[in-house]
Amino acid sequence: MTFMNHFSLVAPTIAEQHEMTERFNLPAYFMHEATDINARPRLEQEGGHQLLVIHLPYVDQQVTDSSMDVKYRTLPFSMILTGDTLITVCSEKTALSFDHRTHTANILGILHQTAVDYIQLTQQIEAEITAAEDELSRSYRNPELYRLLYLNESLLYMATALKQMRCMMRKLEKGLWLLHKEDHAIFMDASVELDQAYAITEINQLNANNVMDAYGNIIQNNVSHVVKLLTAVTIVLSIPTLIASIYGMNVPLPFQEADNAFYVLIAVMVLISLGVAGLFWRKHYF
Repeated sequence: MTFMNHFSLVAPTIAEQHEMTERFNLPAYFMHEATDINARPRLEQEGGHQLLVIHLPYVDQQVTDSSMDVKYRTLPFSMILTGDTLITVCSEKTALSFDHRTHTANILGILHQTAVDYIQLTQQIEAEITAAEDELSRSYRNPELYRLLYLNESLLYMATALKQMRCMMRKLEKGLWLLHKEDHAIFMDASVELDQAYAITEINQLNANNVMDAYGNIIQNNVSHVVKLLTAVTIVLSIPTLIASIYGMNVPLPFQEADNAFYVLIAVMVLISLGVAGLFWRKHYF
């Protein structure tokens, strides 16, 4: 099928959707599915019309820092094939190029380009995770933990989209109505890149999970150590207070009439406190 007409719709209005549906006699739900921001990657065919939905890697420019919100997301991008016309629909303007001679080559080229974009974005996320790890190794700051949380969420979006797109590629391979013999090389390149992008994303997601779990355990251990230290210090400091309180009562007590009673009490306080502190030291409370 020779590539002749291409219509690119960016955030089309309801009127534009109706116009395209009537002009090309599209199934009623095609445009609704193509403009759905929650549409999952899939491939559909009805009455000689084909609908392909993929997810593009997307950087939210409104999020200036990865520690503030999810900066890296996925964006549905729909392609409708009808006769010699290709209609692309997306809620944002994209930099995808359509420079092949056939519809199939253009679609596979877009899939290949998308997979490469996923790999590049995943490498960028990996670099941010490494930077967050380095920062956390010096000090435990909430922004770095939030950064890891949001980056992990980004990787989850990407892994889910890539998994569904790989399933769609298998459906494309079996669909002889779409693939042409001369496009086999492009298809294989796109499949390899998608598989690689999915593998890299999974590895980085696992790494992010492990880092978050590790730092969570470290923080929990540090909190436990601080609590034990404070408890031990409180007990040691309470011993002199207890002894002094006892000898402050208005009742007869041993050695209260002795000339050196004060110094004896101080010595007893120090010895008992040192003994308890030594016991805590042996148990690694300090």
